[in-house]
Amino acid sequence: MTTFVSDGSLSARAHHRETVDFATQQSGPTVGLFDLWAVVKRRIWFLASIIVGCTLLSAVASFTLPKSYTASSEVVLERKDVRPFATDAALTSIDRDRSAAETEMDVLQSRKFAGRIVDRLNLIDDPSFNPYAPGGEKASGAGNGPLEYIRNILGIRRSPTAGRVIPDVKAQRDHAISALLSQFEVSRTGESLAVRLVVVNQDPRLAQQIANTIATLYVEASLEFKQDERVADKERALNTGGAVAFLRQSMTQPLLITLRNEEARLLQSKAELAAKYGKNHPQMVDADSQIAGIRSMIEDEVQRILSDLEAESLKPSARIVSTAELPNSPSFPKPGLIIPAAFAGSTLLACVLALLLETMDTRVRSGQRTAQLLRVPNLGYIPRIPKHLTFPGAKRSSCIPDWSNFTSAEAERAVYMAGRYSDAKQLRRTVMVTSCVHDIANASTAWGIATAAAADGRPTAFVNLDFNRHNVPYLRSLERSPEPIERYLRNQAVIGEIVQSVPTLPGFGFIDATHVMTEPFRSLDSDKLCELIMDLKQSGYDFIVLHAPPVLASGDATWLAPFVDGVILMANWGKTTEEQLQESAAQLRMNHAHLIGTVINQVNPEIHRRHHYGGFVITSKRIPAGGWHRIRGNGALPERADAEINPLPAPAARASITRPSNVA
Repeated sequence: MTTFVSDGSLSARAHHRETVDFATQQSGPTVGLFDLWAVVKRRIWFLASIIVGCTLLSAVASFTLPKSYTASSEVVLERKDVRPFATDAALTSIDRDRSAAETEMDVLQSRKFAGRIVDRLNLIDDPSFNPYAPGGEKASGAGNGPLEYIRNILGIRRSPTAGRVIPDVKAQRDHAISALLSQFEVSRTGESLAVRLVVVNQDPRLAQQIANTIATLYVEASLEFKQDERVADKERALNTGGAVAFLRQSMTQPLLITLRNEEARLLQSKAELAAKYGKNHPQMVDADSQIAGIRSMIEDEVQRILSDLEAESLKPSARIVSTAELPNSPSFPKPGLIIPAAFAGSTLLACVLALLLETMDTRVRSGQRTAQLLRVPNLGYIPRIPKHLTFPGAKRSSCIPDWSNFTSAEAERAVYMAGRYSDAKQLRRTVMVTSCVHDIANASTAWGIATAAAADGRPTAFVNLDFNRHNVPYLRSLERSPEPIERYLRNQAVIGEIVQSVPTLPGFGFIDATHVMTEPFRSLDSDKLCELIMDLKQSGYDFIVLHAPPVLASGDATWLAPFVDGVILMANWGKTTEEQLQESAAQLRMNHAHLIGTVINQVNPEIHRRHHYGGFVITSKRIPAGGWHRIRGNGALPERADAEINPLPAPAARASITRPSNVA
């Protein structure tokens, strides 16, 4: 339903058909909270702010953070480097290579080896490694990483060098070693014996120099260690009887093993001959000669092995296969990588946060959602009035063009029509309009529904029973006296004395009973309410609208529910939560209330349309012409031509007021 004719001549059948279609639409499937595209459309500014903010921050950081340069060199451990005097037969070749490689990587990252690099490059005098060196305070203030850079931006300065105690040279060297160890790392791939040395420094030339120095010093250190080890092995071999006893136990050379076995056989043969012959016997002399020849051969083999070890000790156990080149571009930060990564990451983060906010935000904005929760149709959306038209002192007579641009009269009339024809089998004469929580615009909407019914040619009465503050200008402008209503409650006055009329809207009457109640319904019980409704019906009012307090604010709406034909439950757009809506409906139904439907009040049409919450918010830009002329349902009221006025019969006076008073 988007348009209503101004003279109220739309047929009941047409209204019923549109109402059924509307109810069917409302009870259909709704857009889930986790529909990403719907969430993106609703949270577009939230998503854009996070994405743009993170991208800008990454761009600023990429171009302002201190630049770091990476240089790398590579050394290879010699696979043939098997120490002859330290062989473990329990280890296989692969296990030996793996353990040796891991050991050498630990050696490369040891503080002792790093100390040699510090001494070789004299890094103790470099301010970037030793803050106590000349110019160290300047270097540390200029930035030893992002933390120092942020400190400088925030204006947080370290204490001057003069105020610090300079430690001794050993402590400064230890500090330089720690700084160096934090700037390089050692790695290898799989079972490879190639070890990569990576150095990161803010000076590209220094990074290159350190990487090459590490590789060079490691090769030199491996050579020194190998020479020292070979000398020690030779001394141990010579100290064991010409290497005989030591080599018998330790060496695994094939020729030497054969010679040792032959020596043992000859010694055994000599022992057998010695039992038969004397030492000068020719066979004994021949055996001694053979043993001497074997021992000579063993000695020559031992000397050859020792010579090979000596030659091997002159070769390092590692070699440089790749030297570090001068880095031309910084390795960090890289704007071409950081900015796209920040954009992608912020996009993902923004979507996750938007989904999380959408899940946590259960405020009612969609009529489809209310229909799904309560199983009743949403009768319409009531747009809110612009603030510049609601400020105190604004005259409605001077706001006719502006009110017509943002009028809620059409929306209130649509709600009235939808509620009236929502069930063709029953024509409701008494309707209660209530809400979940209080809002000053709730009474205005109820007033607008009542005036829409009166403008449609139906004698209508409006009874305001909500004691909360409201923004109905017509009611606020009247001088209210509690005396007539108090007299009526004491059965001392008739209904015609308390019903007020609107000169410009014949057939419409209203009762504002809230100003006589210090507390809600303290002066009105169920019998008196039934009598009030009956008196209004007997006075000729065909449609009665009761505006009750919010369901969750007091129990009065639940108490009133059995005395009306139907209940319209209002939910404030973007304020009422789904839990509040369900709790309000549960309390009303607990007292057998018949819910006609819901009304979403105070809708922001622009945001509602832009975020695709569904439904149609009527914000007609026309002023109804023809038989009636309305400025707005909750303000100035329609004017009809005299020929179209259907005056109500005068309220019937009571024959006698003899019933006992129902005053609480």
